[in-house]
Amino acid sequence: MADLTLRALDITKQFLGVTALAEVTLEVERGSIHGVVGPNGAGKTTLLNVMSGFLPPTDGVVELDGRDITRLSPQKRVPLGVTRTFQNLRLFGGLTVRENVLLGQHSHARTGFLSLWPLRTAADKELDREADHALRIFGLTDYRKRRAATLPYGLQKQVEIARAVSAKPKLLLMDEPAAGMTAKERLDLVPRIRALRDEGITVVIVEHDMDVIATVCDVVTVLNFGRKLIEGTPADALASDQVRTAYLGT
Repeated sequence: MADLTLRALDITKQFLGVTALAEVTLEVERGSIHGVVGPNGAGKTTLLNVMSGFLPPTDGVVELDGRDITRLSPQKRVPLGVTRTFQNLRLFGGLTVRENVLLGQHSHARTGFLSLWPLRTAADKELDREADHALRIFGLTDYRKRRAATLPYGLQKQVEIARAVSAKPKLLLMDEPAAGMTAKERLDLVPRIRALRDEGITVVIVEHDMDVIATVCDVVTVLNFGRKLIEGTPADALASDQVRTAYLGT
């Protein structure tokens, strides 16, 4: 039996009678990079929202390491090891790059009266190291003191990913990370995502850039009209006649 980090079983999601997802099952093996692709309106982001807790499913179950997390809020999933990025940026533009990345560690930071203690503890210093490590992975060290709003869009996208990574997730859900990036930034993104896998992070990535998907993913699931169309290696899935018909209508 496969060693699964995430299992989304028979997920159905309806909005006012419209079915966005219909009995979709996604099983993500530990330590893998699992791509989810499909035409516009296929249900990709809806599935990501269900898996991250931003939308409750109409039916179905979401499991993390065998534990049912279907009804847990996003905030309660973060301490369990689930983080995500968004299609639209959610950075604090007035804060520095490093401050934004440090915010990703809020679930591990001290709270209450302890947060007022002026001396840095060993745990605080470890959080600093994790933030700096995330900055290095995404080539952001030289920008750490810049306000996030002053960076080009592609770099802001990488800041958002670094913030999610700084929380030390076991599962990272990424919604179109390459969108808005230059050709060079997209090229640089691939080894950085692989580096996350090498550090033990399981990744689910929704992406329109098929070059990124074909290069970085171990498994690809193709959705169409809210249903799973096909699943397999990038070469097999993206070469399928069914996929060609879904994308091109031929």
